[in-house]
Amino acid sequence: MVNKFRLLRSLRRLHKLMEQDPVEDDLRGWSWDRPPIRPRAYLGLSIGDVAYRYCPTKRDVYLRKRGIKGISSKFMIKGSIVHSIFHIASEDVKRELILGFKGWEVYEKLSLKAEERLKELGIDVENDEWMLSLYKRLILSWCADEWITLFTEFKVDGSLLGLSRNLRTDGLAEGGVVLEVKYGRPFDFHKLALAGYALALESDLEAPFDYGLLLYIQNFNENIIINWEPVYISSSLRREFLEERDNVIDMLISDREPPKPVSCPESCPFRGECK
Repeated sequence: MVNKFRLLRSLRRLHKLMEQDPVEDDLRGWSWDRPPIRPRAYLGLSIGDVAYRYCPTKRDVYLRKRGIKGISSKFMIKGSIVHSIFHIASEDVKRELILGFKGWEVYEKLSLKAEERLKELGIDVENDEWMLSLYKRLILSWCADEWITLFTEFKVDGSLLGLSRNLRTDGLAEGGVVLEVKYGRPFDFHKLALAGYALALESDLEAPFDYGLLLYIQNFNENIIINWEPVYISSSLRREFLEERDNVIDMLISDREPPKPVSCPESCPFRGECK
């Protein structure tokens, strides 16, 4: 699990990368009024619309923007619950630490009420015991650090970049680190999401965001595995995100229907539309 010491050590390594390959100023979000940051159209895209490549042809984005409602898979539902657990665990620990309780006191208090807390989210703890374990593991990690400089579900206005004005990062950590929580296995395009959030934050707050953290939560036979990967949000990563954004914009304004993919992931909510 992420702790403050390991995070700061990772950031020192990423800082060396930034010194060797600094971010170009025209690839900062505050350069929203000129290319390549300025979009061709303002369509209120989500970060997922641009960054995610679960559907290799982006047909899922096209269908969604045409008002077609997909069917959430079990995987998507679990992913949403994992995000909720991450958020409430962070907020619960932060609240108690701010009130002046010691880390061990906070963990003791929250762990006793953990089952009741998750039931408030509608989680069937008896059938999903691993989610209870996840909550306890998260609060234990943050209580051990007594680390409260983590802001979850931080709202960002990305409209200057052609993105939604209601973006929400999974978290912001100390040092301007953008956090993205994923349920399931890693994909390389997850890094693009970090670039998108960094650009949106820079356009909204006019402050640099150079680093990101991908936090992967997986469940194998009720065993929770948590891994994390620090990411330098470089010029090349930013440029790739902007190219993907412009490709999606071109697809939507031309009303060009993407072809059905050769293979469709089981988690896709639009599988029924592509049969």
